[in-house]
Amino acid sequence: MTHALVPKILMTPKNEENPYLPLLRQALSEVGVISDWLTMKWTPSQTLNTLVFPAELVLGRLRGFNVLHLHWVYSFRWNWTRRLPLVRRLPRWWFGFILWFASVIGFRMVYTSHEPLPLVPAFDDDVAGRRPLFKRSRAVITITEDAKRRLCEMFGLGSDLVEVIPEGAPMVGPAPKREDARQELGVSMATPLVVMFGHLDPYKGVDLLLEAAIDLPRAAELAIRLLGDTANLQYASRLSGLVERLQRQGRDVRWERGVFSADDLEVLLVAADLVAIPFRFITNSTSLRVAMSRRVPVLVPGLPELADVPAEAVFRYDHTTKTGLRDALAAALCASPEEVAARVVAAYAWTTAWTWHDVAIATKAIYERVLQDAP
Repeated sequence: MTHALVPKILMTPKNEENPYLPLLRQALSEVGVISDWLTMKWTPSQTLNTLVFPAELVLGRLRGFNVLHLHWVYSFRWNWTRRLPLVRRLPRWWFGFILWFASVIGFRMVYTSHEPLPLVPAFDDDVAGRRPLFKRSRAVITITEDAKRRLCEMFGLGSDLVEVIPEGAPMVGPAPKREDARQELGVSMATPLVVMFGHLDPYKGVDLLLEAAIDLPRAAELAIRLLGDTANLQYASRLSGLVERLQRQGRDVRWERGVFSADDLEVLLVAADLVAIPFRFITNSTSLRVAMSRRVPVLVPGLPELADVPAEAVFRYDHTTKTGLRDALAAALCASPEEVAARVVAAYAWTTAWTWHDVAIATKAIYERVLQDAP
């Protein structure tokens, strides 16, 4: 008589800044799944951490762990190789060796593809770098049906390999009163407030929002608050210039740069009339789900990657036209209270359809299935 193996999961990389992994681990713990981190942070050198990673894997096997769950692969890049033609492929080859080694010592691999390809390149060729990952993985998890379609098309994967498990509903903490939040942000109750938050990187189109606000009629009253920072100094300079230009026009626009707390975000969302997400392209947006869970209307482009979001849950605009964002911004802020309320209700229902308990149950089922597969 054989006994089913009990899933014991090692997750990598350790990333507690993104709420996804801590929430997933907590939910897995509540359904009886043991998990731990593979930190890859033994030294200040990312290259050395990657080189000793096989030793971490061996220690993990000796501790009884049997599933390796990879979420992102950025920890495996060696930045010093990027400008050296003769060695730029080394990180990708080493990553392939690590995957082979993990399978040889008995790990079953599961990969959560948060994006088909990374926003910041991990290897000299990210498509080639992921092929051995898909070859070794017993299951691939992704967030939306559209992401599954793109993965299957891009890498030639069978649909039975890829499982769709949406994110769980964002955790909502106690919120301040709207009047207090508006007062803290310095915005009157009568002024429409548009906000953006998070890592304000170029692909998120913060500049597109500011340019659209510049093009609005002067009579259109509007306040904008940006919360977060960008590591791109050139883009930061561009955003600062656009903010100053709007301020010279008499617009109430402010950018709170730097790291922000959960309390700062709660104040921002309680005060907001609209969350703008004018991304140039998108893989998966936590900002979208967070805003929806706080019952704030959301403005999004008509990108195919957002096809899974119900049309009635968002204000959507044609991103292919020059005035699409500007016109949609004006229309959203002038929408009737009944329309806004209906979209907020639909958005909340969509983003809370899956709890983290649901996610944990579905993920646990995948772990159990891959452990039952033949070696």
